Amino acid sequence: MGRLLSEDHVLGLIDSFFPNAADSIAVGRGDDCAVIRTDKNLCISTDLFLEDVHFRRSYFRPEEIGARALAVNVSDLAGSGAEPLGFTLGLALPPKADSEFLCGILRGMAGMAAWSGISLVGGDLSSAERLHFCITVFGRADHPFLRRQAVPEDVIFYVPGTPLGLAALGLKLLEEKGRADAEGLSPRAVAAHLRPEPCLGAARRLRSFAERHDLFQRIGLMDVSDGLARDLPRLIGKNRGASIKLENPDAELLRHEAETGESAFKLMLSGGEAYGLLGTCPKSFFSDLQSDLPETCPLGLVRNEPFVTVNGRILPPDSGFDHFSFASAARVSEE
Repeated sequence: MGRLLSEDHVLGLIDSFFPNAADSIAVGRGDDCAVIRTDKNLCISTDLFLEDVHFRRSYFRPEEIGARALAVNVSDLAGSGAEPLGFTLGLALPPKADSEFLCGILRGMAGMAAWSGISLVGGDLSSAERLHFCITVFGRADHPFLRRQAVPEDVIFYVPGTPLGLAALGLKLLEEKGRADAEGLSPRAVAAHLRPEPCLGAARRLRSFAERHDLFQRIGLMDVSDGLARDLPRLIGKNRGASIKLENPDAELLRHEAETGESAFKLMLSGGEAYGLLGTCPKSFFSDLQSDLPETCPLGLVRNEPFVTVNGRILPPDSGFDHFSFASAARVSEE
């Protein structure tokens, strides 16, 4: 394949992986602005995906880097109940990147784009010392799900995705052990971190449920990226509390706890990377919701009090991952 010769060479490789036309695209790549056709609310989300901040090439294969860079953005659309339309790709490549490496990234990203039904509509290119992505996704929704819809006694629920804590364990093992040893210790955890799959199917079923029961103003929803401890307060709002119960940790979390002494419940509570859906629903409708989405796990109830309790203990404020926390700065994590 050889080295990358020019910006036009890079653009040509991108064109070979991503079609430049779709029903939702009025004007695709090549103009100053793409034009997306929509007659509904447009849901927009942007994420950075930076080498040695969010991922390491030492344990990610190029296809996994490309797929994950897009997947975590598509997960935000799922968290809003939006149908994916298009995305832009800001890509900064390091000087030693070659066309084989770039094609691996594009192949993985194109596979995720095809799976989720989203089209690349534009972006920008640059060079940098490390590999950097900035992806903006666009989705369409008649009635997007929002945060802070909860009232006291609403049920808090989680739809995996990935069991809580499993992808966080995968990240921990990859950082400490490297890929080969980590996969030997906990293959499902490593796969959960390297190859997340957005919950688009569950989001669509939840949207149909809300439409049938006219509940768009009463169901709150978001994806879990920074850990339950940090994302739950974001979901319910600052003026609400909650009482939740964590139980039935994944078998790989329990095995890790037995071998190292690290609490499985701590990983479930504070570990990010899950990309399942965290939501609230009126109590009177929750049994119907579980009938439509049997994988839905009840976690607890919203309370009219200024704190969150987990298994009977008050959750300290500002738990979970924060890019700007000194306690979190030492580890790679995903926004």
